[in-house]
Amino acid sequence: MLVASLVDLADAVNLDGEAILRGGLTALGIDTAAVQVESVRRGGFVARRVVVEDRPGFASFDLLREAVRRSSLPAGAAERVAAVAARMATAECASHGQGKSHLHELAGLDTAVDLVSAACLLEALSPARIAACPPRLGGGTVTTAHGELAVPVPAVLALLRGLPVAGGSGLEEGELTTPTGAGLFAELVDEVGPFPTGRIAAVGVGAGQRETTARPNVLRAIWLEPWRESSSCCPRAAGLQSGEDGAVELLETTIDDASAEVLAHAAEQLRAAGALDVWSTPAVMKKGRLGHVVHVLGRASDTRRLAAILFRETTTFGLRALPVNRLLLDERREKVAVPGGTVHMRLGFLDGRLVTASPEYEDCRALAQSGQVPLPEVMAAAQAAAYAQFGSA
Repeated sequence: MLVASLVDLADAVNLDGEAILRGGLTALGIDTAAVQVESVRRGGFVARRVVVEDRPGFASFDLLREAVRRSSLPAGAAERVAAVAARMATAECASHGQGKSHLHELAGLDTAVDLVSAACLLEALSPARIAACPPRLGGGTVTTAHGELAVPVPAVLALLRGLPVAGGSGLEEGELTTPTGAGLFAELVDEVGPFPTGRIAAVGVGAGQRETTARPNVLRAIWLEPWRESSSCCPRAAGLQSGEDGAVELLETTIDDASAEVLAHAAEQLRAAGALDVWSTPAVMKKGRLGHVVHVLGRASDTRRLAAILFRETTTFGLRALPVNRLLLDERREKVAVPGGTVHMRLGFLDGRLVTASPEYEDCRALAQSGQVPLPEVMAAAQAAAYAQFGSA
């Protein structure tokens, strides 16, 4: 449910949640054909659900760790996967007295999918903090690789030791928190308690596999932004958004001793870690040396993490951090029909009027190749279709 809710939340903040999920799985060498993302209804909720085929996963923590080490996962996501799996390995060994070579919870592909997808989605979303309510554990029994066990199973209790959990009577029986969910909760959550104060910016809803009768089997991921009493309650009243409530910073550094390949790799890492934009401009350095100014735009809460990536991935010794504010058009993602297929569009609206229509390059390139027509012609057709369907120029 966590991964499904994060996919839905990513879409709600104009990220492509499914693409992030599949990119992470591909980076770890997992066949994405084994994973489906679908929309379902649970009670009164419309939710996303992630369905994973019943395939073998990793037989041990060591094999998962090695796969992560060899993968092209973003550094932050790789660290999260390794940290959660290490917790799970320790809990499994402590609970059942077996070595890491018998890490049953990793034996199914769904566990690896959950760990990698959650880590990559959180890396892209880049929350400053993660808060959660105490988890409900469930009751009854569940069949495991160790036989039939009482719920909560020993590994869940070991993983959640020292953390608050929800009690109460009359809960629907069954395993409501799995070892994988407990591992993610224990490693990733910064704060457990009441709903924190903030301005609700977006909501993602993820559905579990089971249909329950006592309450909808869903998990909500809610994006909260800082709230100030003096803040406008209607940020789009003038047709523009004040991006991130002004909490955006620009990192800059001048570099003259790094190759273009090194800078391109650094830019990829920064984007994967949640940078809002990365670009470079040419510069003339001391003694006439040619160099580049690397610019990174990110949320203020991400400044230290993005700065750490710049320090690790480039030769810079220092950065400038400048607070900036952005004005954003109201944005929508839509699809339009053109001769030969469809094109995804990024649309910008000012006071409800379409003023910018940007076609997705890869869609246009594929149609240009398959139809043997010039790329500019496909892009122009997509823009014309967007204005005809969603507004007038």
